[in-house]
Amino acid sequence: MDASKAESDIESAIAEAEENLNAIRNTPDEDLTYLNCVRALDRASDTLDQAWTYINHLQSVADSKPLREVLNKLLPRVSDFYSAVELDGELFAKVRAFSESAEAGALTGSAKKLLSETILDFELSGANLPADKKARLTEISSELALKTQKFSENVLDDTKRYILHVEKESDLAGLPQNAVDVARKQAKSRGLSGWVFTLDQPSYSPFISYAENDKLREEIWRASARIAADGEFSNMALVREILSLRAEEAEILGRANFADVVLERRMARTGKAALAFVEKLKGRFADGFEREWKALLGFARTGGELDENGKMPPWRSAYVSEKLRRKKYDFDPESLRPYFPMDDVKAGLFKICETLYGLKIEKLPEVGGVWDDTVELYKISDSRGGVLGLFYTDFIPRKNKRSGAWMNLLAHADAERGLPNLGVIAGNLSEPSEGAPALLSHDDVETLFHEFGHLIHFFMMDCPEVGLRDVAWDFVELPSQIMENWCRDKQCLDIFARHWKTGEKIPEELFEKFRRASKFMGANSSMRQLSFAKLDLALHIDPYKFVKASDLQAAARSELKGYVQEFSENPPTLLPRFTHLFGDAVGYAAGYYSYKWAEVLDADAFTRFEAEGVLNSATGADFAEKILRVGSTIDPAEAFRNFMGRDPDMEALVRRSVE
Repeated sequence: MDASKAESDIESAIAEAEENLNAIRNTPDEDLTYLNCVRALDRASDTLDQAWTYINHLQSVADSKPLREVLNKLLPRVSDFYSAVELDGELFAKVRAFSESAEAGALTGSAKKLLSETILDFELSGANLPADKKARLTEISSELALKTQKFSENVLDDTKRYILHVEKESDLAGLPQNAVDVARKQAKSRGLSGWVFTLDQPSYSPFISYAENDKLREEIWRASARIAADGEFSNMALVREILSLRAEEAEILGRANFADVVLERRMARTGKAALAFVEKLKGRFADGFEREWKALLGFARTGGELDENGKMPPWRSAYVSEKLRRKKYDFDPESLRPYFPMDDVKAGLFKICETLYGLKIEKLPEVGGVWDDTVELYKISDSRGGVLGLFYTDFIPRKNKRSGAWMNLLAHADAERGLPNLGVIAGNLSEPSEGAPALLSHDDVETLFHEFGHLIHFFMMDCPEVGLRDVAWDFVELPSQIMENWCRDKQCLDIFARHWKTGEKIPEELFEKFRRASKFMGANSSMRQLSFAKLDLALHIDPYKFVKASDLQAAARSELKGYVQEFSENPPTLLPRFTHLFGDAVGYAAGYYSYKWAEVLDADAFTRFEAEGVLNSATGADFAEKILRVGSTIDPAEAFRNFMGRDPDMEALVRRSVE
C-alpha cells in the first residue's frame, strides 16, 4: 500500500463496510437469516480489516514519515468506525431479532457459537448503554488509538537514534566474532569506521553479556534502560493518560477495572484470578530465585565484580552470569551459533512441522512489490496438497523497523473466492556478516520456532467463521511456545543443526553441556517474566495509584517487591518502553500474564510428546485436531482437556525451568 493512496483506500473500504452494514439494518426482521445477518455482520468490514492490517504492518517493517503521517491522520476515523459498530443499537437489535427466530434456534456448531459470541460482543462493548455513554466510549477509543500509536513511535525513535560507536579494537575484547563482524557491517552501512552497536537485541544482547569493557557496558545499558523515559521521546505522560482512559472505559462499562474488561473472554476471566495465578507461580519459583541470585553474587564477589557496598551493578549481571555459566557448565551459548545458519534452521523447522502435522512448506520464486529485498515468500500446503497459505519472512534488523519479533496475519483465507491465508513472520535476528551466512543464537532459533508456531496455528484453523478465529490470548501462546521444545531436543536438532563450514552435527559433548546448562538461572528468568505480568495487572487493576503518583517509576517498583533482585541502583522499570501494554489500544494490556499461563500449558502438553515420541506424527495429528484446528469454537480449557485428558499441571513448567 502506497502511503499516498492509503487514505483513499481506507475511505473506500469504510464506505464498502458501511454499505454492508446498511444492508443488514435495512433487512426486515422477518427476512433475517444467519447468512444475511450474523455472517454478514462478521464479514462486513473484511476489506477494511485487511487494508488497515496492511498499513499497520508496513509501519512496523518500513516506517517512514509519509506513512506515519497518514496513519495518524486515519487513526481517529478508523477507530471511530469500529467503535460505532460495537455500539450500534440498530445492528444489535437485528441480531437479537434473528436470535429469536426458528432458524436461530436450530443452529448448531460454529454457527450457533458465532451467534452467541456476536450477542456477547455487543453486550460487553456497551451497546445497551445510553447515548451519552456510547459517545464517550467512542471518544475514548479514538484517543487511545492515537496515544498508543504515539507511544510506539516514541519507543521506535528513541531506540533507533542511539548507537555505540567503537573505534578501538581493544574495546571489543570478550565479544563473539559474529557480533564483531555484524558491528563492522553496521558501521560501514553508516559510513563510519570501526564498529557500531545498537539497542536492537541481536546487537545489544551480545555486548551486554560478553564485552569486557565495563564502562561501555554501562553506557549501552543506560541507553537501553532510559528508552522513552525522558527527553523528546518520553512516554511517561502517555502512560498516565492511557491508564486513565482505560480506567474510565471500565467504569462506563460497569466493570471494577480494565483488567476485568479485557479478561472476561479469556481463560483467567478476571484480573483477580490472573493475579492469583501470577502470585502462585511466583511462590513456586521463589526459592530457586533467591538460591540462584545468591550463587551469582558469591561468584561475582570472588571476581571483584560487585561494587564497594557488595551490590551488583545492573550492567554487570548478564556479563557475570555468562562467566558463571561457562565456569559451572563449561558452556558458552555462542558455541552453538556456528551450527545454526538461518537457511538450515528454517529447513529443519519446516521438516519438523511436515513430520508432526503433514505440512509441506516451500520457498516461492522471487516476488516483486515487497517492502525490502531481504524479504522471502513461502507456501504452506497440507497433506492433501491444498494450499493453506502464503507467508513472508523478514528477519534482518533495519533502522525503519520496530524491535522484537512477531507474526501477523495479513489476510484470512476466503474459501468462497479460493484465497489462502496470507501472513508474515518478522523479527530482528542475527544478520549475515562478511564471509558468513546469518548465524543464529539458540535464542534466535527459539524465536523463529515460536513465531512459526503462531503462523501454523492460524493457517490450520478449520473454522468457516472469521469471528471464531480470535483465540483467547492466554491460550493463543500455547501453539507458539510449545514449538520451542523441538529446538531443545537432540533428535530434532540433528535434523537441521549443522556447522556452517564443516556440515558437522552438534557434538554429543557440546549438546550435553547445553542440556545441563538449560536451566541455568531459570528461576530468575521466569521471575523476570512474572514481574512484567505483576506490574501489568497492578497498573490495570488499580490504575489511579499510578496515575496520581508523583514518581511513576517508584510506584511501579513498589509493586515488584519479591519479583526483582536488589542491585547497586534501582534499574528503571520497563514502563515507558512496554509496547506490549501501551503500544496498542489493547494489545497485551492486562494480559501479559498470558505468556506464563500458556507456558504452563505448553510445558504440560509437551510431556505427552515426550512420553509418546517428540516426532510422533499420531500425537502431532491429535494436537492439530484438538488444539490447532478448533479456533474459539471450543472453550480453550476444554480443548486442553481434550488433548491431555485432564487440567494442566503447573509443576511441569517448574521442573523444566529450575535445577
